[in-house]
Amino acid sequence: MRYFTADLHLQHPKLAELRGFGSVAEHDAAVIGRLAELGADDELWVLGDICSGGVASMESALGQLSGLAVRMHAVTGNHDPAHPMYRGAQRHFAAYTAVFESVQQFARVKIGGNGALLSHFPYVGTPDRYDRDQFAQYQLPDLGMWLIHGHTHAEERRSGERSLCVSLEAWDLGPATEEELGELMRPGG
Repeated sequence: MRYFTADLHLQHPKLAELRGFGSVAEHDAAVIGRLAELGADDELWVLGDICSGGVASMESALGQLSGLAVRMHAVTGNHDPAHPMYRGAQRHFAAYTAVFESVQQFARVKIGGNGALLSHFPYVGTPDRYDRDQFAQYQLPDLGMWLIHGHTHAEERRSGERSLCVSLEAWDLGPATEEELGELMRPGG
């Protein structure tokens, strides 16, 4: 089974509080606990923001993720030190590839017969409650293909005509299955 998620934000005090946890440790245990349900035959795409940013947070998040049985791929986000928006991002690439089978800024997969792009960021022009232009150069234009993304922390799963959000907030703090996304991608879904 293939799964998709985004915005883990391990070691992130503000997100732990916003998500209703009393501590970072409780938050991280809940997030990792959901991911630990996935097995070695499964595949997980993490669409950015594994940590709160910074090397110590990154190292802690990668340490927690390294104990999981599931095969993982990373699409980096704005809180990931390995994202190319940061000068010297390449210094962190080896740490990510020690945990993830692949690490990239964008990817492309097929879900339910539909081609889909994977990115941390929503399409250019997607309303974002944070309204930060600093990320615009990393957002893809909508040229007609489905997009699976994170970043917005929206509770709504559909973020546009052909885009779906897999932030933890939209999926009860767990990953979305390929089948669930495929259902939403069907006409009338």
